[in-house]
Amino acid sequence: MVVAYPFDTLAGSDVEPEGLDLLAQGPVTRARWNGVEVWLALGYQVVRQVLADPRFSRAAAAVAGGPVASPAGTNPEFLISMDPPRHTAIRRLMAAAFSPRRVDGLAPWIRRLTEELLDGVAANGRPADLVELFAEPLPVMVICELLGVPVGDRALIRQWAGTLVADTAYTPAQIAEAMGQVNAYLDELIAIRRRDPDDALISALIQANDDGRHLSAAELSSNIQLLLIAGHETTVNQIGNSVVTLFRHPEQARLLAQRPDLRPRAVDELLRYSRLFSSLLPRITLQDLTLGDTRISAGDAVIPLIAVANRDPAAFPDPNRFDITRTGPAPHVALGHGPHYCLGAQLAQLELRIALGALLDRFPTLAPATDLADLRWKPGLAMRALHNLPVTW
Repeated sequence: MVVAYPFDTLAGSDVEPEGLDLLAQGPVTRARWNGVEVWLALGYQVVRQVLADPRFSRAAAAVAGGPVASPAGTNPEFLISMDPPRHTAIRRLMAAAFSPRRVDGLAPWIRRLTEELLDGVAANGRPADLVELFAEPLPVMVICELLGVPVGDRALIRQWAGTLVADTAYTPAQIAEAMGQVNAYLDELIAIRRRDPDDALISALIQANDDGRHLSAAELSSNIQLLLIAGHETTVNQIGNSVVTLFRHPEQARLLAQRPDLRPRAVDELLRYSRLFSSLLPRITLQDLTLGDTRISAGDAVIPLIAVANRDPAAFPDPNRFDITRTGPAPHVALGHGPHYCLGAQLAQLELRIALGALLDRFPTLAPATDLADLRWKPGLAMRALHNLPVTW
């Protein structure tokens, strides 16, 4: 049986019922996507294998004309489009600049910014749109601060980001135009930072050195684009989705408000439970192999469905229960696994902990100002994203 993918899942759903039904029949299934036949990896263990096994190639899937969702996925200079050993070398350079110490150093500033934005929410009065006033501005201002991008340009960054994370919301020509604009902007900013470096991440990436190896001009521009666009757009939408999940589980929201010590665990459970992406980028098998009990031929495309894997009962007891006290036994795969584990995971988790914690501290009676069933979700994007989120308190 060949199923259609993407599934016909309601935009606001935090789970994909069709994917779970298929998982109940087996961890791997055949599907038709973008007019070609692919394999869907559904089970937790097979998804982790696809993400970590070097026989599944990102580079082979990122070439022009390959099984990619948009032109934004064909750039071979993106870290997410590379295989080892090149991926290993580039990631090492980027990780040295994008260090835990640099991310942790942002925490006091993120807390101050969060409080200022929440002041704005309170001043707005009830109801307030939590997307416009909080979830959207916070991550873009954080990533601009991290990279050393002028804060005055954040509206441009938001506009480009909304286009480049599109699936079907924009045409390939519109996406390509936005990519060209971003590249021109970053080329100019990089040139400025070469002449006049500061202590932010772009300057650190320019200076990154590993045994004489530096990032090339194309590697530098492409991966700053990746951090700038994907690195904040995901957090924007995860904040909104997480608040909706807490609204749907008020007893868990009350527990989180009462137990600040649970915030790190709650963020992990929200990442597992509250679907942001359905899948990660496709891979191409480099040789014949077995995935689960399924024989996959060399050259076949495989798509790892992380939203389904994060609900696999073989990995997570009672997987459809949202429980911020959950402890294992398995780590979720919302941020990936293996060589391509999200480079910005620490920053995303830090922002979510601060944002959600401060929101509950400031507004302990926070509640939706509309029926959750009436929330509007953006169509045609690669991730689940709210138009707005009216709240009261």
